[in-house]
Amino acid sequence: MDHPFRSAAVGGFNKQDVLTFLEEQSRQSSQAQQELSGRLEEAERECEDLRQERDSLRRQVEQLQEELEDLRQERDGLRVQLDTAERDLTASQRQISQAQQERDEVQAQLDGLRPDAEAYTQIKERTVVVELDAHRRALAIQEKAEEDAQRVRRQVEQWLHRMEREYSDMRGEVELSASHAVSELERVRAGLGRLTKLVADQESALTGITKVFDDTAAPTKPEAPMPLLDE
Repeated sequence: MDHPFRSAAVGGFNKQDVLTFLEEQSRQSSQAQQELSGRLEEAERECEDLRQERDSLRRQVEQLQEELEDLRQERDGLRVQLDTAERDLTASQRQISQAQQERDEVQAQLDGLRPDAEAYTQIKERTVVVELDAHRRALAIQEKAEEDAQRVRRQVEQWLHRMEREYSDMRGEVELSASHAVSELERVRAGLGRLTKLVADQESALTGITKVFDDTAAPTKPEAPMPLLDE
């Protein structure tokens, strides 16, 4: 580095020039250090913002996990309803079978009473009424059970589709946000490393300049007169 120092009358450089130069270097170093401190504080603020964003994402993930657990519980409830509907359908089928058995028994009784025409006619008419009523009742029970089972199946299928779609969307958003946060943290970490090295270099330079100033200001043994140099 070139120093604009004038030669002193008795050896060395002009003391005022040296002091001026050191003061200027100290001022520039202080200014650079302030700028680096400001940039470091800004980087730390950005890092803190990223930490807060990461915490917010973590809370969102936890909330989504809770919602997913609620959906799973809802799915289990629908499965219980489906099982209940299937049991009701099975019970209805048993009732139908029982009604058919009763019809067969009545028919057998009717066949045994054929010698008595009048009694047979009355029993036949009553049997027809009982059979039709039992048949209508069985059909109504079966239709209701089938409708309930179909309704529960549709609800389960709709819930499963909705849960799969929401889980896929949630997973994509979380993965994208986490990837962005990791990239930003790596960038800030690299910037902090460069700033730390630059501050260390500036401190080392200031230490060297201060040592030169101390060596110059210290009293030295007078040297022999030397011829004056043209300024």
